[in-house]
Amino acid sequence: MPKQSTKTIHKKQNENDTQELIGCILSALSEKKADDIVEMDFTQKGAGLFDRFILCTATSNTHASALCEEVIKKVKEILHIRPNHTEGESNAQWILIDYFHIIVHIFLKEQREFYDLEHLWNDTALIIRTNNI
Repeated sequence: MPKQSTKTIHKKQNENDTQELIGCILSALSEKKADDIVEMDFTQKGAGLFDRFILCTATSNTHASALCEEVIKKVKEILHIRPNHTEGESNAQWILIDYFHIIVHIFLKEQREFYDLEHLWNDTALIIRTNNI
């Protein structure tokens, strides 16, 4: 049986593919017990560079790294997609996983409160609390 290749997303996906990717990310975060998971939807207000942020809080650096690894692993296994870019893994206080139009932010509590992306982007995004999936 031929091995399926993985792909990096380089263009905007259709809404069904987007929802499938979001569902996979949210499932991975939930399974690894991420706290305060929030989806920020920018599609109605036309942010341009991205459609969604998915934010969550980790309880420790180790937890943040585990969340990142689980998201990347699950998306690759199920959807055969790898991230366009990741950063922040070295200190694991704020990890960013870039799936082109969906950006995953994994924060430690202090960094999430300090950067407060929900407040910073509240006039351009619809905020959807997604805990208890």
